[in-house]
Amino acid sequence: MKLNIKFIFYAIFLILFQVNVSGSDLILKWGNKTSKINSVNIRGAEYVSTKELSKALNANYYFNSNRKKSEIKFKNYKLKFTANNQFVILTNKKSSKHQIFQFPLAARLRNNDIYIPIKYSVKYLEYASELQSTYSASNNSLVILSQKVETKELIKWNETLVDLASVKYDVFSAKIENKSNGTLLRLSTKRKIRKPASSISNNTLYVFFSDVTFNINEINKLKSKGFITSIKIKHVNGNPQLELKLKPGYDKHEVFYDDEIGEILVSIHNKYLKNESNSVEELEKWKFDVIVIDPGHGGKDPGAIGLNGVKEKDINLAIAKELGSIIEKSDKSIKVVYTRETDKFVELFKRGKIANDHEGNLFVSIHCNSTPKKPSSANGFEVYLLRPGRTKEAIDIAEFENSVIRLEDDPSRYKKLNDENFILVSMAHASYMRYSESFADMLNTEWIKNVGIPSRGIKQAGFYVLVGASMPGILIESGFLSNKNDIKYLNSKNGQKEIAKSIFAAILKYRNYYESTLNTELTN
Repeated sequence: MKLNIKFIFYAIFLILFQVNVSGSDLILKWGNKTSKINSVNIRGAEYVSTKELSKALNANYYFNSNRKKSEIKFKNYKLKFTANNQFVILTNKKSSKHQIFQFPLAARLRNNDIYIPIKYSVKYLEYASELQSTYSASNNSLVILSQKVETKELIKWNETLVDLASVKYDVFSAKIENKSNGTLLRLSTKRKIRKPASSISNNTLYVFFSDVTFNINEINKLKSKGFITSIKIKHVNGNPQLELKLKPGYDKHEVFYDDEIGEILVSIHNKYLKNESNSVEELEKWKFDVIVIDPGHGGKDPGAIGLNGVKEKDINLAIAKELGSIIEKSDKSIKVVYTRETDKFVELFKRGKIANDHEGNLFVSIHCNSTPKKPSSANGFEVYLLRPGRTKEAIDIAEFENSVIRLEDDPSRYKKLNDENFILVSMAHASYMRYSESFADMLNTEWIKNVGIPSRGIKQAGFYVLVGASMPGILIESGFLSNKNDIKYLNSKNGQKEIAKSIFAAILKYRNYYESTLNTELTN
């Protein structure tokens, strides 16, 4: 699977649904004040000017053109960024204690200013400004809240400052830390030294120092962690040389020296950082941690009307809420996103947009079937994939589900979904199809084992609601509201719970399949 498929699909979605894309400026909102900050998109990530960000946040700004560093200075804390470097340093101005964090993406130098990836900078801005902030990638906006953040509770500050006058060695302390994108070796220095050279050969990282003394005992205390399996120090021609034995899985390394805080940072990146377009940012997009549950219909759109006046929209929502509740209680690592949580009308294209904005990993649209004649003998569960319908029955069902557009403010937005363009959309969605097919198969198996409504199998049809979600997805027809047995089961708390449990069991199986498959593809 190519990691740029989401972009390709979303581009097609934008064209067909005529959705506007936000401009290049970051919109910062703070109380009644709104500011525009220069923003540039680099390989899919939004970078913003630290100079303009400082001004908008009423913070002081400092830029060192020689060192290619910038600082955003707030009342109690300051943040320092360095061009072409992935480290950000937070310093307590009163105590001079600091903490070092690592971006998935490096800061950039543009027009004598440092630009930072805003998505990954928000929490550090929170720490320094002591104000809560929320960033929305969908409209490139940053909202600053008035609520204070207790920074001291969020940060594990570095150890108490050392009395350097009593230190005997140039490099007197060493520590290994695991980071989300690799392993970090931190070496504390007594004085300003020359940045060490480095190289990797045969799974060994060599770091070369010149005219530097080491506290060898500190190095010998270090234990295996992350990519570093062992570390020792040798002296070659009178100069110290660190040798770090590495286990497989690393890609590149980086050595950074900041003489202002007196630390040498040796970072060993995992292989997902081969380039910025295949970085931790991309991994986060594909990590299985968001389920989007779409209860069909709602509000002024009742959906199918069953026996005794039962409305499809109510059954769909009940099953969806039951499923969401089970997920939230059983697996805290999965975030549940609903396209609607109440009896509310949501346009079809907006359902896909909600899923995309929350970077969902799986889209589950829940519906119920019916027949014009009531009661009817037709019964059973069906799971649908997004493909042109092969049978008249599938086409009729899709036409009914798609007919909700007549209630929308602008039904013409779907006019480009003619046969030719629908084939184009299907081709774009094909990148997710094997995942959708796998989940549909798992769901069908769980349904047959555990649900009191028989399965009619896996089918395909052109549902507009599946078009907009750029992720694997299926549409469920849970049963027939026109059938006495189906509707009794669908309208019962026990039936809704059994259906939800079956969907959840399929989700757990699918996640294992998804993550193992994705891991294989990303590491090849």
